[in-house]
Amino acid sequence: MMELTAFDQVLVYGGTGPAGAARESVQLAVAAERLGYHRFWAAEHHGTTSGCGSPEILVAAAAAATGTIRVGTASVLLPHYAPLKVATTFNLLERLHPGRIDLGIGRGPGAAERVTRLLAREGEAPYHEKIEQLLAHLTAETDLLPDSTPPQLWLTGAGAGGAHLAARYGLPFCLAQFAHGVLRPKLVELYRENFCPGPFGAVPRVGVAVRVACADDPGDVRLLRAGLALGTTWTGRRTLPSWDELHALAATASPPGEDPDDMSVLAGVPTEVAERLAVLTAGYAPDELAITTLCPDLDLRIRTFELLRAMVPTAAAVGRP
Repeated sequence: MMELTAFDQVLVYGGTGPAGAARESVQLAVAAERLGYHRFWAAEHHGTTSGCGSPEILVAAAAAATGTIRVGTASVLLPHYAPLKVATTFNLLERLHPGRIDLGIGRGPGAAERVTRLLAREGEAPYHEKIEQLLAHLTAETDLLPDSTPPQLWLTGAGAGGAHLAARYGLPFCLAQFAHGVLRPKLVELYRENFCPGPFGAVPRVGVAVRVACADDPGDVRLLRAGLALGTTWTGRRTLPSWDELHALAATASPPGEDPDDMSVLAGVPTEVAERLAVLTAGYAPDELAITTLCPDLDLRIRTFELLRAMVPTAAAVGRP
C-alpha cells in the first residue's frame, strides 16, 4: 500500500489571515496524524499570500503538536542557504523528535522573481555542490554537528534535472505533478533506471505530489475550481479569497472551464477524483502520494484529506505492489 503525505502550502486566505494560516497548518498536521497519514510536509514559499517562508519553524511546531506522524519540508530552497545551516537546523529537529523528521530539498523558485533576487547571494555554489555539502554534513563526514541520526532526505522536483540529481545521490524523489498538465512517467523511469544506492536509500523511492480539489457537494467543487482558476492574482490583495468571498465571486463570474485531461489538479466529487487518482497511480506506480489542496475552509480542507485517505487502497490496487 502507498504511504500518504499531507502537504500544506500554508496559503493565506481572507478571514484567517497570516497568523491563522500558520495556526491552521499545525491543526492540519494534527488532523493528518488522526487520519493515518504517514507524513506532514510544509512547503517553503515567499510572498504575501504564502505563509511559510521558514518551514523549519512550522516543522518544529507541528512535530510538537503531534506524536507519531513524520513531519518535514516539501522543499527547503537549498540554493538560497548555506548547507551547514540547513544541516544544523534539521540535526536539532531530529534530536528533538527522533525518527520523525523529513528534510525535503528543492531549488524553487518558490517566490516572485524580485523576492528570489533578494534571497540570492553572490558567489553561491551550484545546486549539486550544495547537495553534496549537505549530505556530507548529515552523514558526519565533516564532523561539524552533534551526534544524531540524520533526518530522512527527499529531493523534490518537476523535471529531468531533479530526477537525475535524486538518482545520482541516492535520494528519494518526489515529483511535483501539480506543475504538469499531463503525466510525466519518463521522469520517474529516468530516476529509477539511474538510481545509485547510498546512505539515504538502498533502492529508489518515488513520491508524487498532486493538488486535489475534492468535496462531497458538487457545488463546493465548483467553488474550489473557481479558487484554483483565480490563483494568486485575483485582485492584487495580500490574501487569497475566503470561502465567503468565493461564494460572492462565483455568483457574479462565469464558471471556470473544465479540462478533463488536466492532471495538474484532480478535481471533482469523490468518485471522479478516485478515477483520476487511479490513472495517476497506474502511470507512476508511486511508493507515496503527497496531497495538497487549495481550500480556504479548514474543515473542508481536512475533509479533503479524509476523502483521499479512503480512496488510496482502491487506487493502489492498480499501482505497483
